[in-house]
Amino acid sequence: MKKIFYFIALSAPIFTLWCCTSSTAKEKENTKFVSSNGIKPGTNNIAVLELFTSQGCSSCPPADKLIGSYTSKTNVIPLSFHVDYWDRLGWKDAFSSKEYSQRQYMYASALKADVYTPQLIINGQVALIGSDAGKIAATLNKIFSEQPIATLSIQKPATENGNVIVKYEATGNTKNAILNIAVVEKQAVTPVKGGENMGATLTDYNVVRNFKTIDSIVNGENMTSINFPLSLDFKNRALVLFLQEKANNKIIAAAKADF
Repeated sequence: MKKIFYFIALSAPIFTLWCCTSSTAKEKENTKFVSSNGIKPGTNNIAVLELFTSQGCSSCPPADKLIGSYTSKTNVIPLSFHVDYWDRLGWKDAFSSKEYSQRQYMYASALKADVYTPQLIINGQVALIGSDAGKIAATLNKIFSEQPIATLSIQKPATENGNVIVKYEATGNTKNAILNIAVVEKQAVTPVKGGENMGATLTDYNVVRNFKTIDSIVNGENMTSINFPLSLDFKNRALVLFLQEKANNKIIAAAKADF
């Protein structure tokens, strides 16, 4: 990893910002994608992969590509959160958000981890370099060996005036959980005209375009809504819901549906 020369201060502790590079042989090896990903789903447990990335980070494209390989995997839901702290380096990422940067800082505080890109948080519990395919697969296999404590299912969402109306059902041990809702763009292709990736055409997967949290839910059927960009093609958009425990940020259930 390459240390960046400035600090970002928040109300929480100050974190050093890092950018992972792919210059070492080990890291290059880790970015290689094996068709099976070495994953052996054995239960109905679901893994949510939150990748904190940026189009302004030169070491992020391998992680973006790796995350893309998980979009078709059983029991895996990847999400790309584009942070905004690289926007000052010559290219403003159109998908970046301060809110997503703050989510990464929250995880860094909870997990006592550094802040860097590309950083992957798996089920709110494990922080890894986003291009480390071997460690990601090992973490997923551990998750798939466990039994889920809750379930989440989505009825077919409906759209109305730029909102997604979604009915969902939660079961199990959910009383101390929050519900996160993400509108995602399944695939986005961007010609980059500045910054560290100038001249490259980048492909991002399951890009979070809007994000919302509901502080409490009840077991059984529920209904909620979230805004979505009207520019999103109906063939290229999806809705992701996941339950996350308040005390330790552990993701205990998740579901995805097109809309």
